[in-house]
Amino acid sequence: MYIFSRKGFTLIEIMIVVAIIAIALAIAIPNFVRISSISKRTVCINNLKKISAAVDQWAIDNNIRSGTNLTPEQESDVYNNYLRSGKPKCPSAGEYLLNPVGANPQVQCTDEQEGHKI
Repeated sequence: MYIFSRKGFTLIEIMIVVAIIAIALAIAIPNFVRISSISKRTVCINNLKKISAAVDQWAIDNNIRSGTNLTPEQESDVYNNYLRSGKPKCPSAGEYLLNPVGANPQVQCTDEQEGHKI
């Protein structure tokens, strides 16, 4: 009498496991991409709020009127002296542009879908 022992997985069992993993990835990957985009946007908007507050504080400290355009030296003063970590970087590889005093800063992103504003 022979005793058959099962020492592995059948092809069907492996295919079922692979199919389950593929379905899980098909659900997870789009959600990951969407959440990544949302988090980049949130970080960028928070950076814009910090920049806006720093420009407002700089203008108050230096008695600058609303509507005044900032020179590159003044922008450097704002970033170096009114923001702890210096000029923040946009997570979407954009560049922050300062509008006149009293107006909100904006970011110009390389990806047009990432246009962030506050």
